[in-house]
Amino acid sequence: MNMKISGIAAVVAVLAAINFVGRSGQSAPRGAPFKDLVSAASCAQPQWPAEARRYEIEGKTTLQFEIGQDGKVLRPAITKGSGWRILDQAALAGIAQCVFKPNLDAARDGQVFPLQYVWKLSGAPAERPLLVAGSCQPSARFGAFREADPHPSGADGVLLRFLVNAEGAPVRIVAEPNGLPQALADEAVAYLQSCRFAYDGKHPGERTDTAFGRVLLK
Repeated sequence: MNMKISGIAAVVAVLAAINFVGRSGQSAPRGAPFKDLVSAASCAQPQWPAEARRYEIEGKTTLQFEIGQDGKVLRPAITKGSGWRILDQAALAGIAQCVFKPNLDAARDGQVFPLQYVWKLSGAPAERPLLVAGSCQPSARFGAFREADPHPSGADGVLLRFLVNAEGAPVRIVAEPNGLPQALADEAVAYLQSCRFAYDGKHPGERTDTAFGRVLLK
C-alpha cells in the first residue's frame, strides 16, 4: 500500500492545494505566503514517519504559524490534531523547516496562517483483522473495543494502534492518551491485550496486520 501526503492551506477562508515539492506545480490562495518561499526545496513535504507507515495510520493535521522578519517560521502550533501524535509532530517539523523571503508584509503585520496536512494512504485499502465477538475479557472500567474508530482519546475512550500476530493477539500496542492519565492509557492497553482478532475471509486480496480503534470507558 502506498502513502501520499498533501498540504491544504487556508487564508481568509479560501482553500487551495499546495504541492511543496513542485511535482505538479504549486498554487496558493490569494495572500498566502507560499509564493514567497526562498525555494520550493526549503519547504518540502514532511517525511511520513516510518512508524506511521508501519501502522498504516491516516489523518488530517491542522496547524497555524507565523513568519518572522528573517523569513523563518514562528510559533507553529497544532489547532486540530489527527489523533496520532506521530503524524502531528511530523507536520510541525515539516512547516518549521520552511524558509520564506525576509521582510514580508505578512511578517510585519503578524499574520497567522492556517495549514492542513492530509495523511492519506493511496491504493485500495487492505483487509484489516476484525475483532472476534466476545473475545475481550470483562472489565470494571472498560465496556468494549470499537474497531476502526479514529477519534482522539477523550472522556469516553482511549485511542490505540496496534499490530495483530498470527495467533490473532494484538501486539506492539501504542496508546494515544491525548491528555488522559498515562495510568488509564496503560489499563486500556492491558484490556486490549485480552481481545482477539481474525480476518473474516470474505474479501480475497491484500491483507494487513495493522489495526486501530478505541477502548470505550463505561
